[in-house]
Amino acid sequence: LVGCASRTPDEAMTTKKQADAPIEASGERSTASDDERAAWDRWHEARLRRLTAEDGWLSLVDLAFLDDGVWSLGRGADARLRYEHLPADRVGSFVVAGDSVVFAVDLAQDGRGAGRPAAEVRADDRVVDTGQLVADDVGTPTVLRSGPISMILVRREGRLALRVRDNASPLRTEFTGIDRFDYDPSLVVAARVEPPQPGAVVAITNVRGFTEDHPLAATLVVTLGGVEHRLAATKGSADGFFVVFGDATNAAADPAVRTYGGGRFLDVPAPTAGVAVLDFNRAYNPPCSFTPFATCPTPPASNRLPIEIRAGERAPRGTHGPAR
Repeated sequence: LVGCASRTPDEAMTTKKQADAPIEASGERSTASDDERAAWDRWHEARLRRLTAEDGWLSLVDLAFLDDGVWSLGRGADARLRYEHLPADRVGSFVVAGDSVVFAVDLAQDGRGAGRPAAEVRADDRVVDTGQLVADDVGTPTVLRSGPISMILVRREGRLALRVRDNASPLRTEFTGIDRFDYDPSLVVAARVEPPQPGAVVAITNVRGFTEDHPLAATLVVTLGGVEHRLAATKGSADGFFVVFGDATNAAADPAVRTYGGGRFLDVPAPTAGVAVLDFNRAYNPPCSFTPFATCPTPPASNRLPIEIRAGERAPRGTHGPAR
């Protein structure tokens, strides 16, 4: 699932400390220590560093689905795949035939560089003239790079596409941060972990409307506002879980309360003795809230909470809609 990011050792240790912290019988902690707030701030800072890093989500500028044929690449007006920060008007071409995608550089036609590649292109950090791309459903995808532009071949919804990133994208270079709610210790809650039946799946629909079954890792039973809720969770990192949830803040009229309409993500650390800790203060926006070219999962019906969760990240400034 898109957006299921790995945690650093420091973040993992912080999460473990949270899991070991006492939780009242109601399932909620009423007070927060300075250490907990400081750990939350560090988590947020690390989140922003990942988001704004080179080749991070803020650099995503296209998801170009490929049909059979020749797809020219460059910054010139006649390029079929056109990206303004490429180093040449015509960098090369992709030749697509079924599941085969081969890239070849274009040669300069005039000037002192005539007969040489119009621009340097690297595949997995090696300069190349031509080569076949490996898609992400076959193995580690080939990373093709020219200037600040990089691309990999992915399969989405049964079709091959180029996922294109631009490290010079204004979305990345002009990013000003993410608003968030104040830390609320009452929204660090315990959840009972119910293991799934063998072969159990949960249907997940992405922002483009494509539905696919994913293995159910657990059902997390949590009490919020005195009401029991059952959240479907898929496999996360380090034996933890990944939850996509929605709540009443997604459609809030007040911008000070509003969160992204497509829901938010939550990484849940590995449970202890059948109990997991959900820290909604660490609920974060999916990539598709920043760029229309991500294919994020949306909350399944069981994970759409009828209450407001005023914790975690608020709606990004200039929220984007679904990917094309």
